[in-house]
Amino acid sequence: MPSIIEPDRSKMRFNASSMIFVRFLLQTLVIWCIIYFINHLLLRYHGTKRSYNRLLRSLGCHVSLLNIGFYTTSFNRAFYRIGTTNSRLWKIWFTVGILVAFATAVTSCVTLLILPIKYIYELQRRHSVNANVVISTQGDTRILTDNTSNRKDAIESDRDKLLIQPIIPGVNVPLEQMPHFFLALLICTVFHEFGHAVAASAEQIRVNGCGYFLFLLYPGAYVDLHQEQLQMISAVRQLRIYCAGVFHNMVLVIIAVIFLLLNPLFLRYFYTEAATVYRVAKDSPIRDLLPVHSTIQSIDACIVNTSNDWYKCLRLINDRPPQHSSGHCLTQSEIQIHSSHIELNQRINFDCCQNLSQKNYCFLHHSKQYPDHNGACMEARIVTKHPSCLINSDCQSYNGDASCVHPFSFDNVTRLIRIAHSSGPTILFVGSIHEIYRTIHIQSYKPNYKYFPTILIDDVPLFFQYLGAFSFALAFFNAVPCYALDGQYILSSFVEYLSPSLFKRRRASILLGLIFGTCLLIINVTLAFARYFL
Repeated sequence: MPSIIEPDRSKMRFNASSMIFVRFLLQTLVIWCIIYFINHLLLRYHGTKRSYNRLLRSLGCHVSLLNIGFYTTSFNRAFYRIGTTNSRLWKIWFTVGILVAFATAVTSCVTLLILPIKYIYELQRRHSVNANVVISTQGDTRILTDNTSNRKDAIESDRDKLLIQPIIPGVNVPLEQMPHFFLALLICTVFHEFGHAVAASAEQIRVNGCGYFLFLLYPGAYVDLHQEQLQMISAVRQLRIYCAGVFHNMVLVIIAVIFLLLNPLFLRYFYTEAATVYRVAKDSPIRDLLPVHSTIQSIDACIVNTSNDWYKCLRLINDRPPQHSSGHCLTQSEIQIHSSHIELNQRINFDCCQNLSQKNYCFLHHSKQYPDHNGACMEARIVTKHPSCLINSDCQSYNGDASCVHPFSFDNVTRLIRIAHSSGPTILFVGSIHEIYRTIHIQSYKPNYKYFPTILIDDVPLFFQYLGAFSFALAFFNAVPCYALDGQYILSSFVEYLSPSLFKRRRASILLGLIFGTCLLIINVTLAFARYFL
């Protein structure tokens, strides 16, 4: 009978990331529409129009669809004082910035040229993998055998390691990391524009004002320079101003890298390695039982010393079938005493406790008299006080008649997990191992002294990771000769420096460079979204 190959319908549907992104985008659009609608009503309503306009003018605020911004001149004098103090040193500083910006621009353009070629190569590899799929049929049974599944998994894994990734809060940025996300992005953009403002003041260019805004969920900043004065100065002086933003972002990258390299040395002297509870989610069933800053000692007989041990133990427990999870040594007489009732020859998908009590749990064991699975409903707290084991032979040192009793789950998902910690009695958790992974966050150190804050262990390094990543991204993209980015003005000034007298040739070179850079950036950003969500 000929085989019928149905189309892969999973490719026709949104995957999980796409659905999360769509839901997040819709929620964001609804919130912005509400803000815009309220602003429109306040401006139209006669009773609030005058006072609301006065408030907006005093704040320098303007509200539009998907955007809210503020403009101020309060920092103009500060920019002027900073830029005119030791202006010669500032000019040397920003001349170095020209070299850094040009190196960044070359690196960015070469990278953006290579990435699409690499993506095409990966598509060809995936196509060759799909061509090796062998389809065979036996009677009415259709079997689809992939002889190269390991190779395909490797290709899929490589595809997920993207150099350019869309950063979307709530999708690939955890909600608990949102403060780090916003603060790092705000500092990156403010320091970028600060570079432009100080460089302009050092070159005697007037700063009209500066502003900051929020577009969707992304904060940003900008400076307003006097354009007529800017066009009158030489190309080198213009380059110092235009390259200052990219240069300052690269300075932030260096600062972040230095901190991340030195932080382990600091932790080694002032902190001790330990699996310390950093955060417990509000929806966790053991939130009130596991205090923050307590130390995890073991989970299901797996010793935990660091956060790496914690996640390694979770993986080991998850990879083990529930019926092969760690058990406890009890003698036959102890099983008889503690068991509410015993079911011999336990059947699959049958709970021997049958909701007898929340304290009780169904345990399976082997005995010499009954070599098959035997089910015993016992109080979990009593059983877990006995020595841990994996097989019956582990219980020989406890008692020759002892058996290793294992917790039984009829759904093969729910588990009885024992968490030992330093701040109270052992916690007995009944549920999925993924629930523990999702709701309990562990850090690898605890402070040696009470006055040392714990935020230096995870929060501050995480902030510097975001700071370095966002600063590098801003420098990377702004260095590309693209319309509306710093690269547009850097390219114009550079071409003017090379050919100051040939206006027509200069204009054609700038136009070609901007078209090339803009197309290159659009292609790579489009591929990044396509590869991430499709």
